[in-house]
Amino acid sequence: MLQIMKFTALSLLLFLLPVHAEIYRWVDESGNVVFSDEPQPGAETVDLPPATTYTPAEDEAVTDDILKLSPDDDEQATQETQAPDYQIRIVAPGNDESIWVNNGDVTVSMIVEPALDTERGDKVLLHLDGEPVAEPRASTTFQLNNLSRGTHNLNAMVVDSNGMTLTSTGSVTFHLHRASIQNNPGLTPPGPTGGKPTPNNN
Repeated sequence: MLQIMKFTALSLLLFLLPVHAEIYRWVDESGNVVFSDEPQPGAETVDLPPATTYTPAEDEAVTDDILKLSPDDDEQATQETQAPDYQIRIVAPGNDESIWVNNGDVTVSMIVEPALDTERGDKVLLHLDGEPVAEPRASTTFQLNNLSRGTHNLNAMVVDSNGMTLTSTGSVTFHLHRASIQNNPGLTPPGPTGGKPTPNNN
């Protein structure tokens, strides 16, 4: 039992002392073996085994980093990648609206709710008669220039940075009229904001 206590005391001493300290052993007046880092007359130096160290493997280090991630980190990452629940609609021109404008220029306005998340790279793509009118852009207003007379169809969609459609509008139809003054000199053309030609009473 005494030997076990001596071994335990030595083990604790070796654990608590710095690795570079020297350990001394001697026998006191009562015949007990004493260990200390302070030399005493007649004490002998104890040879210590080299200290051992442990370096985790790379896979273990990666695993530790993963385990350190909190549920909040996972939730934040999910929120950053999840697309908003967009709703988009065309407010101008109205469906089945007749537009009188001689230069054929039409402004298309849309509402997107919630607002476009530009940090995600979400944009609006507008189609006229089944063809894209321009590259997707972070805007809800498009200017169409020099359209031909007749009936046209519009539809718009919100796309992400990879071009994937997140939501889209239904089809909106409008009718473009371009008055010809040459063929009907009795008409006065509409102003720059459009409208319907009016008879010229002069």
